[in-house]
Amino acid sequence: MRFGIDLSGHQARALSAGDLASSDLAIGFEAPHVSAAVETGGIPAERAFLLVELADVLEVDVLPWPAGTLTLSARVAHANARRFASVRLLRSVPDPVGKSDRDFERTYDEIARCIGIVGMRLFSASAVRTD
Repeated sequence: MRFGIDLSGHQARALSAGDLASSDLAIGFEAPHVSAAVETGGIPAERAFLLVELADVLEVDVLPWPAGTLTLSARVAHANARRFASVRLLRSVPDPVGKSDRDFERTYDEIARCIGIVGMRLFSASAVRTD
């Protein structure tokens, strides 16, 4: 609970065929997560993003949402249209397992930064606490 997050109740589960087919958005930390969301989960590729990729697209695209993009589905479609306009290379959230405490802190900070951007831009939520 060093970062104020209790994961003791968290349980991973296998993704089953079609689990994400009706979802508006799937976000993965690594490319295999996004691939599995599409290939197994059934979400269309245009609604599946790497966390850093989505945050990067939304961070650059800071203008007010175009008319008709008030729903999450419309905002995700807009982000998908903008994803290839960036010259940034795709990158995953680094896995700090087996690394130093500083590596865990960097990973936490990167996740918090990305979640803050995604939360504010897609869900109009206030920034996530990062201390």
